[in-house]
Amino acid sequence: MMQGLGFWGLAAVVVAAAGGSSAQGAEGASSAQAFSLQRLLAERQQAGREWLEFLRVESLSMGVYHLKSGATDMQSPHRQDEVYYVASGKAVLAVDGKDYPVEPGSVVFVKANAKHRFHDISEDLTTLVFFAPAETE
Repeated sequence: MMQGLGFWGLAAVVVAAAGGSSAQGAEGASSAQAFSLQRLLAERQQAGREWLEFLRVESLSMGVYHLKSGATDMQSPHRQDEVYYVASGKAVLAVDGKDYPVEPGSVVFVKANAKHRFHDISEDLTTLVFFAPAETE
């Protein structure tokens, strides 16, 4: 399902670019966390939501975003820089009026506050989403 860097390679690149790590501080918390994409997808599906955040540290947050074929993406601009890694599916990501076709293995950077949304979702779309710094409401 994953191509190129793969999930962990991409996660390491984004964490390094954000200037942080998955360390949670000096309070004795774990300095690493590991995730199974299959388990995350099952948890998201069981929750019945399109979005499931699974990691939040000061410098970065991550989640899984899923849209069914033909769905309407209702998201609005975010205050953080964002990276989408397409794990499966096909769609077009419009960013400030420019279209970017995406498919498995696509990686798209979206600058903070840019208007963006997926459209023409021709196959169920599952993306890993990285926010830097961590996403805020």
